[in-house]
Parts: sequence; C-alpha cells; structure tokens
Amino acid sequence: MSTELSRYAFAPHYVWRGFFDFYWTIIDDQFCLFANQAGDYFMPILPMGTSPNEEVIRQVYGFLLATNRAKQIARIENVPAHLISIFRRMGFHAVQKETEYLYEKVDLIQLKGDRYRSKRAAYNMLIRNHPTVQLSPYYPVHLSECLALYETWRQEREARYHDGIYRAMLEDSQHAHRAGLMNYRELGLIGRVVFVDGVLKGYTFGYPLNNEIFCVLFEVADLTVKGLAQFLFREFCRERVGYRWINTMDDSGLENLKRVKLSYRPTQQLSSYNLFLP
Repeated sequence: MSTELSRYAFAPHYVWRGFFDFYWTIIDDQFCLFANQAGDYFMPILPMGTSPNEEVIRQVYGFLLATNRAKQIARIENVPAHLISIFRRMGFHAVQKETEYLYEKVDLIQLKGDRYRSKRAAYNMLIRNHPTVQLSPYYPVHLSECLALYETWRQEREARYHDGIYRAMLEDSQHAHRAGLMNYRELGLIGRVVFVDGVLKGYTFGYPLNNEIFCVLFEVADLTVKGLAQFLFREFCRERVGYRWINTMDDSGLENLKRVKLSYRPTQQLSSYNLFLP
C-alpha cells in the first residue's frame, strides 16, 4: 500500500514497545499489526498489502471486538484520508487523529524568501557565534550524553509549559527516545549528533519511508544555544540526498509544536484517521 504517512514503517512502532505489546500475522497476503495494552487490542495501522482488502478488514476488526473486554478500544489507526470513503461504505466511522507535515526538501535546505527570514537569521547567528559547530554520525558511545541532554531538555520544557498532559508526554517520549538510541542500527534509523564548542548539544534521528520520503522521528536541541535547532534540522535535511520530501510526523496535538512545524511552511498537511464501527 502506498502512503505518505510516517507510521507505515517499523521504527515508529518499535520505539513505543515499552507501552504496548505488539503482535502481527499475515492474512491473505496482508500484513496485520496489533497492539495490546492492558488486555485490549487495536490496530495501529491498516492491514498492509497491494490494496485494501475488505474481507481482511472485517476479519481483523471482528477479532478486536471478540477479544476486547473494553469494546470501545477496538479501532484501526492512521488511515490515510484518500481511503476513508471505502471504509465509510463498509459502515466505519472515521475520526481525524493527527496531521502530519510534509515539506519539499529543497525548501528546507535553501530557506529562500521572506517566509524563511527568521530561520536564516537563527542559522546564521549560530554559525557566527560557534564557527566550529559540527554535525556528526551518532554512535553508541554518544548514548549517555544524548540521554542526559534529553533529561535537561525535558526539564526546560516542563518549566516553560505547565500542561499536565504535555508533561506526561515528555516523560513517555523519554522512553521512546531511549529505545531508538539503543536500537538504531536494528531499526534502520539514521542518527546525527551536533557538537557546539566540542560539547554534544543536540541529536536527531529519522528513517526512509520509501524512495522519495524521509521521516524525522525525533530531534532534541539545547534550547539555550540560539539557532541550534534550525542548524540541526537544516543540515540533517541537507544530508538526505536522493529524497524529495521530508515528513516531520505529527504535532501530538500540541499547539507549540504545531506552530514550529507550520513555521517551516509545509507543502502538504496530511490528515490521518481512526476507524471505528459504531
């Protein structure tokens, strides 16, 4: 199945294995992934095959309803918008879940025009103030420094934003980052760290979704270093030779993250939906 949504890959599910038990099976040449939390199942993505198979959809959803104690947990997540009409005809109710952000890579590298003026200024400020700034490949030897950086970053975000849900998400994400950092090779992740005056001040990881789209899974930069986030994002995108598009995934429903992603002027905003049977 062809889709631009970032979740149709292995890595963005595996990093959350500390919160869910994952199971998979093949039904009529369709790859079916299930997530279990506290005894109830849902599907984090559609069954994957050459095209949607209505009989397989009915079969797997029947399994969810038959197995779950809490029937309302039964759902299929991350369904692309262009397929919604098919499932509505099958009786499913679609609820928008998230919006992902897709950019032309060349725009993120060139940062041309007035719309990117502030990004260029921040990038250039970093270069002026820290001319030896260096982007390097991530290796396991960097693990402890990256984890320490995340903890500092998390505390700074908590001091700025007092929303309880956001704070809980920061704590959960810490486990996901650890899983990615520790298993990046097996997950096919590409990681980079950035050194400012010889000190590790940021890291970022991503993965290829297909031959044209590269997804940025996560990024952390020291908030006290002006322009570092802009530098890290721009240079990481610059290295992605051969890809036309950069997908920065969703904003987790957070207004501050949404503002940042919109400020880079996405070419497309990709809606994904959850499917339920009433």
